[in-house]
Amino acid sequence: MKTYYSIVSIATNPKLNEKFNIGLLCVTPENTFFHFSEVKFAIVSKLLSPNGRALALSALKGMDEQINESASALGIFPNEQVETLNAVAEPYIGYLHRYNNNLVQFSSAVNIDLAIDHSVFKTLFKKYIFSEEVFDVIIKPKTRSFMKFRNQFRKDASQYANTNYDVTGDMIHGLIAPVNVDVFGKNGAFVSGQILDFSKSAANLQNEIIAYSYLTEHTLKIDKNSKSFVVGNEPSKSDKENHELWKKVMEAVFLEFVPTDESDKILSYMKENGVAPVE
Repeated sequence: MKTYYSIVSIATNPKLNEKFNIGLLCVTPENTFFHFSEVKFAIVSKLLSPNGRALALSALKGMDEQINESASALGIFPNEQVETLNAVAEPYIGYLHRYNNNLVQFSSAVNIDLAIDHSVFKTLFKKYIFSEEVFDVIIKPKTRSFMKFRNQFRKDASQYANTNYDVTGDMIHGLIAPVNVDVFGKNGAFVSGQILDFSKSAANLQNEIIAYSYLTEHTLKIDKNSKSFVVGNEPSKSDKENHELWKKVMEAVFLEFVPTDESDKILSYMKENGVAPVE
């Protein structure tokens, strides 16, 4: 893997192609660096609606989560590599560039022949993003224990179900958009499992819950005996928004919540009930 950078911008008027550089993503074979200027965002965001401002800020703050987790979800790295590589492949930067939401945008990946460390990253940031930026600490995202658990669970479940699988309308009638799930199998009825990180940003967590609930409702329409598991851990009660989302998952009659340290229950269920991959 080479070294790349991608400029993150805020589109204040997409119709006029009006946008302002706000952040920088830099990827090396070993590390991923991401930072956005809160000072510049405060200025640029005055050109956005209140809803647009909130959405953009949420997207920027959740960026490191999306970068780390989506690279795995998209299958850019084989599962065994995700545990050791602390970087994002160029195809994923291309993905971000092509499928931006017209508010927060990524430029195409640019190859650079530089050894990147925090000092060099700061220099690039001041050159391309904001020359007056004052840096505190640039967080270097690392592969988290959550990702290690997800990769191991997928590996263990692969003999019973498809893993990191996109369920589409070709399989589930009425499903408008594909839903990516950690495990998806069948024993006459559908059996699925989704691992959720209840410590991530509430906006991203809510989107994942909605997408999985949407899939679950459709599998139950096809076969009322379909089973849907959610794997995760209770977040801190001080994190009120995330804890409320966790409570809703716990209370949902169509979902069965399983703590991560009891995830073997799902593997046992699939084994005992003859669950197998759908393809």
